[in-house]
Amino acid sequence: MAATLAGLRIGVVGGDLRVLHFIPSLLALGARLYGVGVERLPPILDILHCNLERTVRECHALVLPMQGCDETGAVNSTFGNEPTSLLGEYRAPGLLVLSGVAGPKLRELARLYAWTLVEIGDDDELAYLNAVPTAEGAVRLAQELTQKTIHQSKAMVLGLGRCGTILAHLLKNMGAETYVFARQNSDLARAVALGFIKVPEAELSQTFSRMDLVFNTVPALIVGRDLLQASNPKVTIVDIASKPGGIDYVAAAELQRKAVLAPGLPGKCVPESAGQILGAVLPRLIVENIAKER
Repeated sequence: MAATLAGLRIGVVGGDLRVLHFIPSLLALGARLYGVGVERLPPILDILHCNLERTVRECHALVLPMQGCDETGAVNSTFGNEPTSLLGEYRAPGLLVLSGVAGPKLRELARLYAWTLVEIGDDDELAYLNAVPTAEGAVRLAQELTQKTIHQSKAMVLGLGRCGTILAHLLKNMGAETYVFARQNSDLARAVALGFIKVPEAELSQTFSRMDLVFNTVPALIVGRDLLQASNPKVTIVDIASKPGGIDYVAAAELQRKAVLAPGLPGKCVPESAGQILGAVLPRLIVENIAKER
């Protein structure tokens, strides 16, 4: 049974279409919801629309979008008239702030305001559940970019973490010749055990040059100029790692290689499923991390 949120005041600040599908779960568990920058939400949702100052002052927790805020402190919203700025007098010691990822600006503001910042993208339950819509979204994007089937393509997944594993399974099941690059011998062994073709670092350049599709899941520069120069000129690279991704995008543009950074795929491709996942996981994360004294 999900944790009860009775008596808790929770602010929803910005967000994408997923908001529509996790708000009902929070309400059903007894939370009182405040909305900031979501003025255009359907009126059937029982949410108090107000400014960020009041929300910070009265709430126990804030839920930011999975992407957090940008480098200026702005929080974007599909349902807002304009972005919400986190810059201001928002000091609130112990206020729980949940964000999928936290960039340097959000971390700086959390320190300044004495917020308790939790990156929920690191939560195992959420990450594993989100891996499915992320993988499906990445494959859909690849098909749109290439206008070709996955079947009979040569596809490489960079990284065999939670999302990389699901993605490699999906590609293989769709009929792709599926390669997996990893630096750890244990991951390479796991790739073989799962039926994928392993690509050790010494063979990366040679194998990369034969790929039709490449999917990067590693949040570090993996595909630099040398790999791009060696690649098939018609290769399509979909980068689903968190910003700034793992591709040298300057080199890709100069070499006319198709490379796309694609964050937030669950919210863009399957917002209902992705929102329901958040609705199932957020209550536990709030209860586990909230400051009882607020």
